[in-house]
Amino acid sequence: MSAIHEHYHTCKKYINKRVRVMTISGASYEGRIVKVDRNRVYLQMGSNNRDKATVSFFPFILPLVLFDLLAIVLLDRPFRRCFC
Repeated sequence: MSAIHEHYHTCKKYINKRVRVMTISGASYEGRIVKVDRNRVYLQMGSNNRDKATVSFFPFILPLVLFDLLAIVLLDRPFRRCFC
């Protein structure tokens, strides 16, 4: 199975979930996956800096090319305690 195929299925599984996506070039993006097609994943970006005012009424959607992705990390995981 190719990396693009794996990223596609991972992104489909995480639609409407908060994720961190890291690219091959070293960039890192956090947001909510709103759409996935065969070539791109679309992230709705949140505001990381709450002190900065935004002027746009529309959420910022960032399209990322699937073949440029290195890792996708789910950020909405429930906390699990180990009782060892």
